[in-house]
Amino acid sequence: MFIINQVLKADKIPAGKGEKLFKQHIAWFTKHFEQGDFLLVGPYTDKEMAGIMISGAETREAVDEILREDVYYAGGMADYEVRSFKAAMISPSLAECAGK
Repeated sequence: MFIINQVLKADKIPAGKGEKLFKQHIAWFTKHFEQGDFLLVGPYTDKEMAGIMISGAETREAVDEILREDVYYAGGMADYEVRSFKAAMISPSLAECAGK
């Protein structure tokens, strides 16, 4: 599994394009969530223009391929930190955390 921290670079986002790019970003992560590539997606509440994704992808290469599709990736408009981890424990109540 992989945890992905994404932080947008406000100075790299072209003027007047922020809303359009964000809509494309939402479509991208929604697609990958619905396909099962992302198991959890959400914005940070203590940091603007940043969020987290958890992926159950088999390899780092698979994660990199997914990230390359993000509208922010090609233009260097975001930093992505990808860390591999092993889910040693998963609470059965995880789904109850949605929206919190």
